[in-house]
Amino acid sequence: MSDRRQALEDGDEADIVARPASSSDGALWRQLLGSDEPQGFAAAFLTLQAQQLAGVRASAVFEIAAGGLKPLAIWPANAAIADLESLAALAVAEQRPVLRQAGRGARSRRVIAQPVEAGGKPVAVAVVALSVDDDAEAPARQMRQLQWSIAWLREYFQRDGDADLRGERDRSRATLELLATVVDRGDFRTAALAAVTEMALRFGCSRVSLGFVRWGRSRVAAISHTSTFSTRIQLVQQISGAMDEAIDQKSILRYPPAPEDVVFTTAHAALAAAHKGGNILTVPLLVVDSFAGAICFERPVEQPFDEETVRLLSVVAAALGPVLTEKRRNDRWLVVKAWDSLTQQLTKLLGPGHLGRKMVALLALLAVAVLSFWTDTFHVVADAQLEPAERRSVVSAYDGYVQTASARAGDLVKAGQELASLEDRELSLERLRWVTERQQHQFEYDRALASRQPANINIVKTQIEQADAQIRLIDEQIARTRLIAPFDGLVVRGDLSQRIGASVGRGETLFELSPLSGYRVVVTVGERDIGELTVGQPGEAVFASLPEEPIPIVIDRITPVALEHAGGVGFRVEATIAGDLSRLRPGMTGVARVAIDRRPVIAIWLRPFLDWMGLVWWRLVP
Repeated sequence: MSDRRQALEDGDEADIVARPASSSDGALWRQLLGSDEPQGFAAAFLTLQAQQLAGVRASAVFEIAAGGLKPLAIWPANAAIADLESLAALAVAEQRPVLRQAGRGARSRRVIAQPVEAGGKPVAVAVVALSVDDDAEAPARQMRQLQWSIAWLREYFQRDGDADLRGERDRSRATLELLATVVDRGDFRTAALAAVTEMALRFGCSRVSLGFVRWGRSRVAAISHTSTFSTRIQLVQQISGAMDEAIDQKSILRYPPAPEDVVFTTAHAALAAAHKGGNILTVPLLVVDSFAGAICFERPVEQPFDEETVRLLSVVAAALGPVLTEKRRNDRWLVVKAWDSLTQQLTKLLGPGHLGRKMVALLALLAVAVLSFWTDTFHVVADAQLEPAERRSVVSAYDGYVQTASARAGDLVKAGQELASLEDRELSLERLRWVTERQQHQFEYDRALASRQPANINIVKTQIEQADAQIRLIDEQIARTRLIAPFDGLVVRGDLSQRIGASVGRGETLFELSPLSGYRVVVTVGERDIGELTVGQPGEAVFASLPEEPIPIVIDRITPVALEHAGGVGFRVEATIAGDLSRLRPGMTGVARVAIDRRPVIAIWLRPFLDWMGLVWWRLVP
């Protein structure tokens, strides 16, 4: 009730949509049956009526007193009742139901006033204001539903005004207690079995059966005092036939029929004859605007259904039908609920009325038709990353220590520019030793030459050549202590500024450089789209740092090796850049888009779904 109350606080003209009864409504039914005061009874009646009728905005019950109309209850409590009271007075004056439509546009509403008679005279008036829709059958249906619910008010005033109906009042109270018990039950089967068994005990029936319409025929859902049964046995089929007979004629059928009744009771006669005669009463269950099922009451031959009992049981069926129908709908499989909802929507769409729904469907069909013939370019879109076409490593030539660091990652360098240097003190000392040793060998060579000692001359000459080779080797090693850029480019990796004095090993990569004259775009394409690409296809790439500059690309290589990408499978596709490279830098990320061909727009939008459906179909269909 909190949702309705909040809606009413937002405005007097709030459109309150009725909801079906649920287990939480048991308290309302108990209030209805436990109220000794007419105000409490009328308040509970209006609240339950607002739940059963669709589109209730306001309602009231007025008692006809000596000084005029006296309001017994108003729903909601803060509703304006001036127009309701005026229409109630008109209904009393004319002694008939009155229907009036007031307001325009969104504030339009239909007001219905129904007099309540007890003891042959009007004692009260029930008035309800409803939302107006485009359904032409709505007024008649709403009037019929109001007349069914008025039976509760009539019963209340009659039981208080006529002492002869005191016993009937007790039975009505027992019926409402039954209804409250059923509302509080959990699932449909338990509630249905409890309802028919309790009705059989309270109303002196030998058997009470409950059935609901399914696929155009009544199917028995519960039989009193019977937990399980088969729908194939003759008894159940005959009960279903009796229910169909009542639903088809849209009236309460009693067997044996009264002389004044003009009805067909063939199925009822067959049911009675097959089980040694008896009295049968079948009451259709009217839910919203259609007959959802029926309740079949059976009594012994010596206990017929009188008029008061027929009226009482019809009231019970009217109250019990919506509750059991809602429980039955809630217990169905999800697929059945979806199918039911689809058939209801199709019925509203193809049936009379509901102009707005038909217009929306027509616009949807028109949109599908337009999108089926309107073509657009289909693109494969995937993540892209910029990589250098070439990457050169600068490594340490020998074990040593970092002396200086002139460049680091991100710096632009020229060919021959020093990147860093290693300490050469040991090499310099080694070179000095070899230079000194050569000079010594040179003196020995001069002395041997002067003394004309050929043997010593050759030995010393060999030692001098050895010293020269060692000096050249050390000079080459000293030269390699300077790490030089091999070409103009960008340092993409390496920073020795934090390692001054640290040791490095021979062959260790200290820097990586890439030239600025060549890049490639690596596109990671998902497995769904990889089949659309071929070598030579043109496209465009946009990087996050340059979103305003689409860069032309051409696919030149598709690697047939799967990679993990974004929680799925992707393939590496390489593309060359055919544009300005001056603002590009390795490592940039963005999006690449490759044009494939022209296709219908609806095929482009639904492509993932259609691909998935094709895969599922192939998997399931042999």
